[in-house]
Amino acid sequence: MTTPSRLSAAWRRWDRRRGEAGSSLAETVLAAFVVAILGAVSTPALIGHRDALHTAGAARHMAALAQTARAEAMKRGVHVALVFQPSTPDFRFAMFADGNHDGVRSADMAAGIDRQVSPWGRIGDQFPRAVFGIAPGVTDPDSGATLTGSPLKLGGSSVLSFGPDGASTSGTIYLRGPADHQYAVRLLGSTGRSRLLRFVFRERTWTGA
Repeated sequence: MTTPSRLSAAWRRWDRRRGEAGSSLAETVLAAFVVAILGAVSTPALIGHRDALHTAGAARHMAALAQTARAEAMKRGVHVALVFQPSTPDFRFAMFADGNHDGVRSADMAAGIDRQVSPWGRIGDQFPRAVFGIAPGVTDPDSGATLTGSPLKLGGSSVLSFGPDGASTSGTIYLRGPADHQYAVRLLGSTGRSRLLRFVFRERTWTGA
C-alpha cells in the first residue's frame, strides 16, 4: 500500500517537472517573439544597405566598362563605342567597333559594318534595383541646376565613343537606386578618363566615390 508520504513526494516531483516544462515553453515563445521583433526592425535596414551596395557596384561597373572600351579602341586602332538602347526598365548596352574608319554610326551598325564585340547587357541583371536614372532633386555637378531628362548626358547621343588615341565623348552617365542612392560616371573627352561621383542628398552636393 502506498503511504501518504510517498504520494506527496511523487506529486511534488510531477509538479516540478510540469513547472520546468512550462518554463521551457514560455522561454521558447519569448525567444521566438524577440527574434520576430528584431527581424522586423532589421529587415528594412538590411534592404537599404543591400540597395546602396548594388547601386555603388553598378556605377563602378559602368566606369569599368567605359575604361574597357577605351582600352579596346587603343588596342584595335579604331573607334570603339558603348551603345545604349532603350530597354525596360531603362537601357541595354553593348560594345561596337568601327569597321570602316568613320566612327561608330547607327547606319553602319545596322548594316553590320560596325561589328558588335560584346553581348547586350542590362545593369539590373547584375545589380538588382539599380537603374540608369536621376533621382528627384539631384543637381548638375557643374552648374548646380536641378537635373531632368535622360540619365545619359552624352551630348544628345546614346553613344559613348572612344578613339584610338584614348579620347572620348564628353559627358556623364547617371545611375540610381530605389532610395537616396545616386551616382554619376563622368567622362573627360580629351583623355577619355572617367571619374565616379556620389550625390550627398543631405548636403545637395557631389563627392568623389
